[in-house]
Amino acid sequence: MKKRMLFWVVIVMTTMLVACSTVHDSKQGGAPVSEGTQGVETSGVGSDEDFADVGGRKSATLKVENQTYYFAFDRSDVYPDDKESIAVQAHYLISHPTARVRLEGHTDPRGSREYNIALGERRAKGVLALLKLEGVSSEQIRTVSYGAEKLALPGHTEEDYELDRRVNLVYEAK
Repeated sequence: MKKRMLFWVVIVMTTMLVACSTVHDSKQGGAPVSEGTQGVETSGVGSDEDFADVGGRKSATLKVENQTYYFAFDRSDVYPDDKESIAVQAHYLISHPTARVRLEGHTDPRGSREYNIALGERRAKGVLALLKLEGVSSEQIRTVSYGAEKLALPGHTEEDYELDRRVNLVYEAK
């Protein structure tokens, strides 16, 4: 019951985040990007004033903080709905060259250990590619794959597996 509730809370929060944001095409292939990030709340990395010049407009719904991006079964392509959040993180990283993130790739427990490590790495590199496409320096990003070693939930239902298939974007302490 708690797992299902957590799943729906994540879905509702993601839907609210996407529904309240504005998207426009970027110059690099039409990937969605944020129109502004002035006044964005942070999770202890930088300050609102440091981030005020990126984009030029306020956005109170997208936050610069640790994020989790979910994936379909046996897939490593990023959902289109997650690209705006990745763009917000990218703009923050570009404006704060000393900031660092770790991309942690995860899988559900199905499949061999070797396969899951490789799939988790492909997922982390998918998010990495989008950050680099936005202009983030490779030196600011570290990737790691845990495969199925650090499950979000220990259960064996499809709802559990959906939460296991993820990349965590984690801001590292300076």
